[in-house]
Amino acid sequence: MHDFDRDNAWQRRIRDEILVPHYRAEATEGRYVLLDRGNLATRLQKELAVDTIFQIGGGEIVSVEEKIVRWPRSGQPYTAFCLETNSCTVPGRESPGWMVYGSADCLLYCFATAEQGLDCHMINFPRLKEWFWPIYERFDTFGPMDSLNKSMGRKVPIVDVYANVPARQFSLAPMVREVAA
Repeated sequence: MHDFDRDNAWQRRIRDEILVPHYRAEATEGRYVLLDRGNLATRLQKELAVDTIFQIGGGEIVSVEEKIVRWPRSGQPYTAFCLETNSCTVPGRESPGWMVYGSADCLLYCFATAEQGLDCHMINFPRLKEWFWPIYERFDTFGPMDSLNKSMGRKVPIVDVYANVPARQFSLAPMVREVAA
């Protein structure tokens, strides 16, 4: 199993344990779809960067690109979002990152801690891209990552995003599981 596969499995577990109950509560009549199985789901993820679709009040459909990142080992909170500009930089297999091809309505960027749950940032994704691309060279790069695809991108300060793009922050606690007697 590659690091990507391990990280993806971890991210899905956190999503299922913490985000899914939130989606159930927020979606109209519990209408939401997790796009992680099947040919259409794979195409929506790879071509549009859409992980979840849910229905909100008035019947509006909202698409979400989810990023769940482990809390830093230092214990200090992150100060930047890592926005992927190049999904693969391996010669002969180069491909653009989700900041290029993503078409979701929202970017849900979460920092996860086992004890405290998720520190979530719901960001208007089209407006983020509109603001980011004309000035992307101002931001420090990250990568290529030590991974199969050697991904790269830009580290964008969280305060800069909030100063320029519609976004909101909220926290989600892990679900408390009842223990059978």
